[in-house]
Amino acid sequence: MQLGAVEKGLLPALLAIVMLGMGFGLAIGDFRRIFTTPLQTLVGTLGHFVIMPLAAYAVVLILGLEYELALGVILVGSCPSGTTSNLVNYLAKGDVALAVVITALSTLLCPLLTPVIVTFFGSLLDPTGASVMQISFVEMLKTVVVIIVLPISIGMAVKHKFPNIAQKIETPYKIFSILFLVFVVAFVTYKNRDNFIEMVLLVGLAVILHNTFGFIAGYLFPKVLGIAEKQARTISIEVAIQNTTLGMTLAIQFFGPKVALPSAIFSIWMYIAGIAMALFWGYVVPLKEEKAA
Repeated sequence: MQLGAVEKGLLPALLAIVMLGMGFGLAIGDFRRIFTTPLQTLVGTLGHFVIMPLAAYAVVLILGLEYELALGVILVGSCPSGTTSNLVNYLAKGDVALAVVITALSTLLCPLLTPVIVTFFGSLLDPTGASVMQISFVEMLKTVVVIIVLPISIGMAVKHKFPNIAQKIETPYKIFSILFLVFVVAFVTYKNRDNFIEMVLLVGLAVILHNTFGFIAGYLFPKVLGIAEKQARTISIEVAIQNTTLGMTLAIQFFGPKVALPSAIFSIWMYIAGIAMALFWGYVVPLKEEKAA
């Protein structure tokens, strides 16, 4: 399935605008948490680039997904978290400050780590190189730098120099981010319309297993390391909820709509699972008052 030059150029450009908006909400001071609670930040950040890719690889092997769909699951599992995880943590009464710094740090690291992980697991999925798909590490690295690092850096610079302006336009950017996500999901669905139901049945189970493993491992691993309950819950949400917009954009840019389908399905499921976890942790089994500090 071929994509036009406009489609392949428009989606990265729109994602860069979304990342610019993310930069408007960040300041250098936000990253101090890295030094005050390094273990929490490190565990939450590496969860995106260790736990989720390994879980994705295990799931595609267990289910025996075809190469394109398997690569799509690996791709979404190699993405950082997004602002959705921050919202879910807020609803779950988690450590929102920790969530924000994990999101920011994982996003800034993804230009290097995401291409490395996708290239590595892509080669494991197709060791003979028989697939017609070629994964270009350098091209993916350059693309992610342009659509992630540069816009965020510009946004942070604007906030530093003109904080009032950044504050005023931050909310409209958040609305634009949601609309863009809806647009990309609709676009991927339309491009896969001929056999959408069949592929959803294949990918749906993979997405549910992948996301569930992220929640469980993202919670248990911090607990084993002695991290407090509130922060363990926060890390669990951060690890399990991915930046699916980035996953879909990279898939379309480098591979095609079929590879983007797992990210599209993940984006829908993560809202369902995320809200359920937020309600469960926020209201069904809330933190005791003395542990909430």
